[in-house]
Amino acid sequence: MDKIKNGDPVIYKEQQGTIYGKPRESKYRGTLYTVKVGDDYFKATPSELKTLKV
Repeated sequence: MDKIKNGDPVIYKEQQGTIYGKPRESKYRGTLYTVKVGDDYFKATPSELKTLKV
């Protein structure tokens, strides 16, 4: 998978969203990305995300 950057379009749980901010490290889940879907924000691991080719 390509490196995920701020502003990249992604698919999270069958919804299109964008990466928001920097990746964070979690002791138990590893790297977490904040995904903005509409007006909501979610924490997601790279395995939960699908990147969209632009």
